[in-house]
Amino acid sequence: LLQSARGRVLEIGVGTGLNLGKYKFSSSPDASDGVSSLTLVDISDGMMSEAKEKLNSLTVPSHVEIKFVKADATADLVQLFGSGGYFDTVVDTFSLCVMGNDGAKRCLEQMQNVVKKDSGKILLIENTRSSNAALGFYQDLTADAAAKMGGKGCVSNQNARSFIQKTPGLDLISEEEFAAGVF
Repeated sequence: LLQSARGRVLEIGVGTGLNLGKYKFSSSPDASDGVSSLTLVDISDGMMSEAKEKLNSLTVPSHVEIKFVKADATADLVQLFGSGGYFDTVVDTFSLCVMGNDGAKRCLEQMQNVVKKDSGKILLIENTRSSNAALGFYQDLTADAAAKMGGKGCVSNQNARSFIQKTPGLDLISEEEFAAGVF
């Protein structure tokens, strides 16, 4: 999925930088064949420090601008980047679940406001409530306890599809389920 990111890219919740080696960077400053700039957002200085170390071990073309920004993606994106659709692509992998239901909804609204209106894309890989009824029921029973007891705060039974569909200005274009719909 990350190979399809193009142009000016914003990654929400960069964490330790696990995604950094997955991007395809543009071949030249004027090319549209990959990521031409990458803005990496996280609320944690410690996480961003690890991501910076990971970035130093990668080969990134010198024409690709990379910025780290400490910010709360549930509230700060529009303030930092404006609501005019600055980014061609916004990426989020596995961070909506740690924001809680209200935070996830606010984050999607923020993303919708900073991605280009006509041509922009938001690429998500997220935990979500399983489409398998029995597994979904199990998630409902255990999600809160698991989040508190080692799940790093991730509420695994959020309904990501519903959040997207209820966010004004967002359209769900494509969706693939993995692991019985848990991702």
